[in-house]
Amino acid sequence: MSELAAEWYRIFQREIRSARWADPLREAAIKRRLGEWTRHLTGAVIAACQAMGWTAVARGHLAKILPVVKQEYLALDVMAFPTNPNGPWPRPVAVFELENQQREEIIAYALWKTSLIHCRLKGVFCYRRSPEEIGDLLTTLKVQVPLGAENNKSEETMLVVGTRSRAEDFPDGFFKPYCWDEDFRYFRPLFR
Repeated sequence: MSELAAEWYRIFQREIRSARWADPLREAAIKRRLGEWTRHLTGAVIAACQAMGWTAVARGHLAKILPVVKQEYLALDVMAFPTNPNGPWPRPVAVFELENQQREEIIAYALWKTSLIHCRLKGVFCYRRSPEEIGDLLTTLKVQVPLGAENNKSEETMLVVGTRSRAEDFPDGFFKPYCWDEDFRYFRPLFR
């Protein structure tokens, strides 16, 4: 079911391997500069959306896709639209939240917020200090955030967890992508 998420994530991986993103993201992660981290990650997510053929909007990345021009819609960090929409108010194709706080309730809020938008791909980026913390986070999100049941089966939800302890392996050892499996009601690794 996670075909779109897998396609988008492969493109995202390709983008963050380029020196344009890899060096600043690795440096910001190692030095815990969360503002810089979010700014560079936003640019990489925007670039991945554009490589998918979408028009993406975020703080610092203005796009005139809707009649009301903004850098951020509905308080979501990144929103992507079809490049050639039918009509002036198209639905987004994808939304992303880039959460740089570690508190589980803040990450749950970001996931809840994206789950309310009807679009094909919903993604949340977050981080844990160590890979051992990821399992507890996935369990907490599964219990606290109602996903799937009322959602359209054609919508995919992706959670990408970064672990600063693996920053030296950036990007391959740093990011771990998961997708919501509605049949089994849990987040499973995006790639098996």
